[in-house]
Amino acid sequence: MIIEFIAVTVEDALLIEKSGADRIELVSGLTEGGITPSYGLIEKVVNSVTIPVNVMVRAHGQSFCYSDDDFAIMKNDIRMIRSLGANGVVFGMLDQKGDVEFRRLEELLTDIGTMEVTFHRAIDSSNKIIETAQQLDQYKEITTILTSGGYGDWETRLETLREMKETCKKTEILIGGGLTKENIVQVHTQVGTNHYHFGTAIRKDNSALKSVSLEKAIEIVHTLK
Repeated sequence: MIIEFIAVTVEDALLIEKSGADRIELVSGLTEGGITPSYGLIEKVVNSVTIPVNVMVRAHGQSFCYSDDDFAIMKNDIRMIRSLGANGVVFGMLDQKGDVEFRRLEELLTDIGTMEVTFHRAIDSSNKIIETAQQLDQYKEITTILTSGGYGDWETRLETLREMKETCKKTEILIGGGLTKENIVQVHTQVGTNHYHFGTAIRKDNSALKSVSLEKAIEIVHTLK
């Protein structure tokens, strides 16, 4: 069982560790779906907690499509994140048609060193989620796919998540995007990937602009473990 919570500050990270969660996804701009945090924040968080820290690599929150300049920035960010001792990186990229840019993906994978790689929720905006998951599963460097099973009604998404779990032979399916204390038991019972990712559900007033609530975080951990 891996429970991952999003942190945007050092204080968030310390509370997440205290809650008993297994891993941190460190981002800035949570209201934008997460963008790359500053190097200073990455360094401080990595040195302040003992649980693994995976860092978002996303040049902007406008979409999952990136210009040549955006892509160059992401490559440099990955090198810096690696040098700061993070456990992993979280990224994804699509072209204008909604397909994964595999050439650029492969280029980024050459810079990761020993870090873990999560392909993030860009997959939920791709044209063929199951087929894309199958393609991503072929890359030994990609350890995890973060997904909500696409968009739309919950039952359809649950079916998509089940298909993704069956399709991927080595890549873990990290379910995130809309998970709450109220629905996690249903998701765990019906899909059961044992990898779960929470963002605003652990925050005060469920707000992306407020800090982590230790009480909420502990409650979710105890619901699952």
